[in-house]
Amino acid sequence: MARLRQQNPQNYISSSNISAEFENVVRYINAAELGDKTIGELLDQIFDTNGEWDGPIEIRLDSSAGLQYRVGNYTGAEVGWETITTIESLRGPAGRDVGDIGAPIIHARQDTTATAAQTVVSYAHDSDDELIVFVDGVLKVPGASNDYTNSAAADTVTFTSAFSGGEIVTIYKIRATAITGFTRSDTVTTASQTVFPFVHDTTAVLQVYKNGILQRAGGSNDYVSNAETDTVTFTSAVPSGNTVSIITVENTTTNAVTGLMLEGTYTDTATGLIPYSALGLADGDVPQAKVNGLVAHIANAAKITISSSAPVAPATGDLWLDTSLSPNILKFYDGTQFLRTSPESGLPTFTTSDAGKVVSVNGTGTALVYADIDLTSVVPVTQKGAANGVATLDSSGRLPATQLPSAVTTFSIYDAQTGNVANGAFTIQRIFKERVRIIGISVICASGTADVQIQINGVSVGSTYGVSSAGTEVTLSTPQEVDALSTSKRIGYVVTNEASLVDLEVTLALEILSS
Repeated sequence: MARLRQQNPQNYISSSNISAEFENVVRYINAAELGDKTIGELLDQIFDTNGEWDGPIEIRLDSSAGLQYRVGNYTGAEVGWETITTIESLRGPAGRDVGDIGAPIIHARQDTTATAAQTVVSYAHDSDDELIVFVDGVLKVPGASNDYTNSAAADTVTFTSAFSGGEIVTIYKIRATAITGFTRSDTVTTASQTVFPFVHDTTAVLQVYKNGILQRAGGSNDYVSNAETDTVTFTSAVPSGNTVSIITVENTTTNAVTGLMLEGTYTDTATGLIPYSALGLADGDVPQAKVNGLVAHIANAAKITISSSAPVAPATGDLWLDTSLSPNILKFYDGTQFLRTSPESGLPTFTTSDAGKVVSVNGTGTALVYADIDLTSVVPVTQKGAANGVATLDSSGRLPATQLPSAVTTFSIYDAQTGNVANGAFTIQRIFKERVRIIGISVICASGTADVQIQINGVSVGSTYGVSSAGTEVTLSTPQEVDALSTSKRIGYVVTNEASLVDLEVTLALEILSS
């Protein structure tokens, strides 16, 4: 709908021609309005306040579609894109030499002798410079919570702890923007640790420090590195609280880059590695020595000879399939002779006197012999369920209730009434789905006297026991059984003959009975 409307049409008709011209102008302006926006609002979307072009145009490089653009405002991130050229058109010829990349540059060494209480060392550097700092030859770790911080704006290196005086502070500068391979990792161990992750390739040269002390590479020295697993492994575990720093160091020559592969078609975008399917390897192209552990595996593998005659100069462990016999027999060389691999070649010859015996290893562990079955540690069946024998199990693999002790375990229940205590009944605990036996009582108070008697479901049972500050502890001569397997029962006590009774404590000792 048009936003511009005539307020008083046909009222400016000094001339019919002029009226017609006004109407034509209004219709023209109305026709120029789009999306309920005036001409001014439309122009405001593509020009700034100075009249300069400011239209909504976006250009992107999509890894699948190629170079794309879109004009206008869209609600969806993938809406409205038009392809200018495909990704295949942007990829250069395969294998082309695209130039040289310079290796890391370490320069601008500065040695400063620190004074007493000094913390700040002046050192000119840029914000994109990486610094390597040593104190008396010991590598330091950057960071406010570590050894130092640096400020490119002030050209300073500030240490977190003041110097005593006389220390030699050595600072190197690495221009990280001019190189491709500088990487540093600082790890503070939280437990004993041997393996430290560090991404590198077989051409990378590493400097490894422990607590700032340079370590030696090699299995017989301090550590070894593995580019296949991207790890640095110490020959001795590094205890908790130590700092391990790893820095890449490359040579200063230039490295020619041939055939850059910049997309997922050739490299894994997550790891940067070339997938095997993208390698042009024919059968037999990879030497045995280039396959990890293959040479050693082949050297240690058993050799088998298929022949009607024994192999000449065999090695211990070699196999021979003797085809002179039918069926063929597999044999192995024990260092002296070929023996059959069938079990009977290792079993001793038996006679009728060996009936019922078992094969056993002799006392020296050098041969197999026939021996009687040893049943000295076996429990006879007749002792099952017998006195001083062993228990039997029911169909569920459990001990029958008849073989369990009448009392499974003992425990206590306790109640305390603070302040002045009047005559009356008190509940200590309600029990359900169990059988218990009350076997003892303990009563004590802070002051005063009274009589206490056990109650079961509100019914007093057994004797009455006097209460005083001296306390009374009694093992019941007649235990009181409480059966709450089907109905819950209250266990408590009743106080009578109270005389100034204060802070009463009652404890009942119970046994759990097997059901």
